[in-house]
Amino acid sequence: MRLRRREPVGAHGRGGVGDVQEGGGAAVTAQTADGSLRDGHDGFGVVAHLWRLSAGFRAHLALAELLREEPDRRAWHLAAATVRPDQEVSAALQQTADRARRRGGFAAAAAAQERAAELSPRREDRARLLTEAAATAVFTGQLGWVEHLSAEVRECTDDQALLGKAALATGRLMSLGPHHTAAFALLMRVANEGTDAGSPLVLDALAAAAGVRYYSGEESQQRQIQSLVSRVPDDASRAALHAWVRAVSDPSGAGASLAPVLPGLIAEAEGDAQRLTALAIVAWLLDQTTLAARTFDEAFDQWRAHGPLPDGLGCAVGWTRLEQGRWAEARSVAADIAATASAAGLDHAEACAQVLDATVVGLLGDPAAARRLAERALSLVDPLESRSVAVSACRALGMAAVAEGDYDTAYTQFRSAFTDDGDPVHYHVSYTVLAELAAAAVRRGQQEHAAELLERSARRLGTGMSARVSALIERGRALLADPEHAEPFFQAALVQHAGEQWPFERAQTRLDYGEWLRRRRRIAEARPLLGAALETFQRLGARPWIDRAQAELRAAGIEVTAVVPSAFTELSPQQQQIVHLAARGLTNREIGEKLFLSPRTVGSHLYRVFPKLGITARSQLRDVLEGTLSGTSVQS
Repeated sequence: MRLRRREPVGAHGRGGVGDVQEGGGAAVTAQTADGSLRDGHDGFGVVAHLWRLSAGFRAHLALAELLREEPDRRAWHLAAATVRPDQEVSAALQQTADRARRRGGFAAAAAAQERAAELSPRREDRARLLTEAAATAVFTGQLGWVEHLSAEVRECTDDQALLGKAALATGRLMSLGPHHTAAFALLMRVANEGTDAGSPLVLDALAAAAGVRYYSGEESQQRQIQSLVSRVPDDASRAALHAWVRAVSDPSGAGASLAPVLPGLIAEAEGDAQRLTALAIVAWLLDQTTLAARTFDEAFDQWRAHGPLPDGLGCAVGWTRLEQGRWAEARSVAADIAATASAAGLDHAEACAQVLDATVVGLLGDPAAARRLAERALSLVDPLESRSVAVSACRALGMAAVAEGDYDTAYTQFRSAFTDDGDPVHYHVSYTVLAELAAAAVRRGQQEHAAELLERSARRLGTGMSARVSALIERGRALLADPEHAEPFFQAALVQHAGEQWPFERAQTRLDYGEWLRRRRRIAEARPLLGAALETFQRLGARPWIDRAQAELRAAGIEVTAVVPSAFTELSPQQQQIVHLAARGLTNREIGEKLFLSPRTVGSHLYRVFPKLGITARSQLRDVLEGTLSGTSVQS
């Protein structure tokens, strides 16, 4: 049955059912399943049920009175005792949501906003609060919840601004799933409608659509974005978002104009974690890896000032760590995102994390694990909907094959990053395999075909080529050239100091150049290059490349000793995650919540890890990580 009250409930809507009992005889009706009504005076069961409800309401009110010093708990108890719209309780829940959001508790914040909307007396306030709840719930990764909240907004209002914001929230979260075509269509509908209405949402929708364009790699989407972004008026206060749209949708086209102004935009964003994060991703896309890492670190400090960093920001920070040589941190990022995305059913986000981890694992010398992770990533997406994942997985599989010395498989994987005509399958990721494609082609006797593809890529990129891609192309040219003419290309690949931002790629070029010099009997010139390459590979823990560099040094007449890995790199991936989180200042309970472990299990891991790292206190963990990741070995 559904119970109805025949007369208004008590003041503020709280304790309404209690009024039935306290008033001694106020009538109620009971509505049966078929919709008929019968008088509640004659039904002992109805009265008993009301008595139980009344007791519950009184208990919540009593607890609310006792919890005046704990406003969040008090607000929820008041809400539980409220059966009709109440502005006072709604306002208390809104304050609770604000505090939860500042702590990083986005699920709690969205729930409080949703309940505040239910209790708001004014329809327009309900619509606004539901819209805010949908935007907040995006950070939980729960697409079903965001879609439900957006549907509630549509039922509650015809305000186009609120409807647009709710649709934008849904589109943002949809982009982390496998259906990018549908997500892009929704976001572009919001952008087009906003353009017609002169809405400030246009740029937000285009920014989200640009993210989908990156994931999918679909060229037609770039044209749609470009046609609208050119109509958005210049606004200095939204320059960071303009930069994001241009860089994410077309990094090579935007690089020349954005690179000079990017440091200024980052300086202007000081203290704004959201803008800093967006600009860090722009820097990563433009291959300004050092700037990206510094900006990510600053953004994370800002997030931590208000609570934990929201999960699911994306893997750009992980790729930045990988390119910088901070591989353990890259794995930690991948594990965090994979866990959150898997729990929320966000297949694309999980695939991004798995392929990031696959890449690191392959470089560390575990090709079997790299293949498992890459294949898992590919199983989660449609390669035509998620070209960024597909090409990244091919790159990871190719590097795993290189680690095993299987150059036939490596060539096949790297070649699949381009179409039969030589165009990139993905406009950003594909170019990162050019040097590896050339190296595998030499081993397979496909130099001519690879050289044609490499030069086609160079022409396509033109002046928009970053320093990183330029160095990769020069390395590829050196490997593919006739040995008599290779040296200028090696020198060009190493000439720019900016190349130190990408230590693994720099070390590969030094190894190749050193090997070329040794074979031409220029041993004295080869040794420093080979030694520098070995030092980098040892610091990173890149075992297959360590072996190759050692072999080259021995051939150059230098005896090398076995590598003693750092104690940190010998920890299990889960132990490395725990150490990273503890070093960031998280408690055992907070670490456990992130990794789905009990606080006791976390403490047990740390107890076993401390002796391995040669430390005795939690406060020393940050020093250990900085020493490990900067190349200072921590001996076990």
